[in-house]
Amino acid sequence: MRKRDAITPRKQPTQDRSRATVEAILQATAYILVRDGYARLTTNRVAQRAGVNVASLYQFFPGKEALVAELHRRHIEQGRAAAAAVLAANQGQSPDRVVRTIVEAGIAAHAVEPELHRVFLEQMPRIRAPRSAASEGFLLEEAKQLLSAWGCPAPDVELAWWMMQTAAHAVVHHAIVERPDDLRSGALAEELVQLLERYLRGKQAPGPRAGAGREDT
Repeated sequence: MRKRDAITPRKQPTQDRSRATVEAILQATAYILVRDGYARLTTNRVAQRAGVNVASLYQFFPGKEALVAELHRRHIEQGRAAAAAVLAANQGQSPDRVVRTIVEAGIAAHAVEPELHRVFLEQMPRIRAPRSAASEGFLLEEAKQLLSAWGCPAPDVELAWWMMQTAAHAVVHHAIVERPDDLRSGALAEELVQLLERYLRGKQAPGPRAGAGREDT
């Protein structure tokens, strides 16, 4: 079996009963992952926990790798939706608020089911579900409007957003495991805001600096 086939669902549920079965299977997968870890995850255990016959599981998923890949895909989509909601809610804010909004969006994305996120980070083999182009595009359009408040030159907006998103993701991603207290207290967010503000100041177009009038310290 090709790697892509091993992590791709066999079919999508089309009826209410089959959708409920798939949801029960994925909830059982998440429960076992968080409680017992990836090494102890089996399709038989998932089926037993979900209350379905293992044959029903195999109608939709070829194996445990596909279960995890689908769970990971949904987790990523939920995180991006949380981030998008923060971005959308802060359109029209002052330039000073832009970076903090981006940091808050990153933290919101990682706050979705943090225990499951920890399992993905610490235990998962390199199982990756395809990214949603629609989700990525929505986030970029929201980010373009926010970054324009800082005077970021239009040709650089997409790259600047990628740099900021990647940096914020890496910091928050590792903080979940290595510095959870700093993440919860807000101390890490403050450090990340300072880091990204300095980056954006170097990206501003020539002319009056966005937010001019305040004194730099």
